[in-house]
Amino acid sequence: MPYIYLMVSVFMSASSSIFGQLFNRRNDGKKDSSAFYNFFMLVSVCFGWGIMYAFHFSFELSVIPYSVLFATSYTVCNMGIINALKYGPTALTSLFVGLSLILTTIWGFIFWNAKITVPVIIGLVFVVIAIYLCLYTDKKEEKTVSWKWLFFVLLGFFGNAGCSIIQRTQQVKFHGQHGSMLMLFAAFLSAAACFVIYLKSDKRDTAAMLRRSWWVPVSAGACNVVLNLFVMLMALSTLSPSLIYPVIGVGGLVVVTVFSLVAFKEKMYWRQWLGVGIGVAAIGILSV
Repeated sequence: MPYIYLMVSVFMSASSSIFGQLFNRRNDGKKDSSAFYNFFMLVSVCFGWGIMYAFHFSFELSVIPYSVLFATSYTVCNMGIINALKYGPTALTSLFVGLSLILTTIWGFIFWNAKITVPVIIGLVFVVIAIYLCLYTDKKEEKTVSWKWLFFVLLGFFGNAGCSIIQRTQQVKFHGQHGSMLMLFAAFLSAAACFVIYLKSDKRDTAAMLRRSWWVPVSAGACNVVLNLFVMLMALSTLSPSLIYPVIGVGGLVVVTVFSLVAFKEKMYWRQWLGVGIGVAAIGILSV
């Protein structure tokens, strides 16, 4: 059963980029579609975490600040990803958000007394090479990414790193307790923030997006909850973390890359595909 959880988790980890790009394509030209997407996605996440919290109820007032910080990073991350997918390839967007592991690794060196090992050094070198290959554009080549994409993907990059750092810090400080509380409160606060953003947005296309695509962000949120649930279940199994996280990180990126190439027909230069491959290897190494 743990291996089934692992296989399903690979596809769940790829879902945010795939559903996000699918939503953008179905609603191309619609006003403020990103605010609509994030609000409905986070409502779905809240519902899922609410169910899990009911089975793992706990309350600790001192966890609230961590939830606020996580919600801030989570909102920034989600706003960055859905907008980055509008302006750049799905594979590159997913890769760069995944490469936020580099910030978590650096944070670990400084604050968690993590050791600098040869694999980590190799992984960091691979990250630098991957970023260079993906972003460098020859003067004769047409640009496949824009400054808008870079801005939003950096929001996703820093937001995702913030989520990882805050979640691990909270779990270490509270000895693995109150994880469901952290996530439920953070998801609720993030949904509330996205609702405010949605209320201030241009809502003229809301009815059309509801008819055509309401199920897309709801499905993305459900997949996010399933992913987190399966990761928790695998943590209690015989599977080693050194297997779980690399497989999910690398496997998810491979699935996204295949969808980007086959389903979305996205075009990138050979150098960028090579950068994606090296980036996948970097994530695998840094996840161990």
